[in-house]
Amino acid sequence: MNDEVFDHSRFVHTHATLLELLDENAAEEVIDKLLGEALGHLKQQFAKEEQAMQAAQFGPLDAHKKDHDQALERLSARIAQWHETHDRQALLAYLEGPFSDWFVRHVNSRDFITAQRLSLGV
Repeated sequence: MNDEVFDHSRFVHTHATLLELLDENAAEEVIDKLLGEALGHLKQQFAKEEQAMQAAQFGPLDAHKKDHDQALERLSARIAQWHETHDRQALLAYLEGPFSDWFVRHVNSRDFITAQRLSLGV
């Protein structure tokens, strides 16, 4: 069950596609659509994780959720900025840099530890 709860493959694929489209100067409408999908995937993923943690009465749920909420706020702000400016370089720099760094750290630390503890019933 925890493998499914913490499976980020759908989002990773969407993120990689977004980076390619930005590199290839794809139409703004295509990028808009994929940004919406990426944000939707993340919201669904985070909700799934939080439900699993809540069901297990996982102590660090609040800190984990706070990390999710802050990431969603930052991504939403960047998407809003994109809608205003359509600055490909700024969006690409964020998605390749700070966002990717956060995502890798989050998955490799918080999600890894959480999945491990939930699988052990801790």
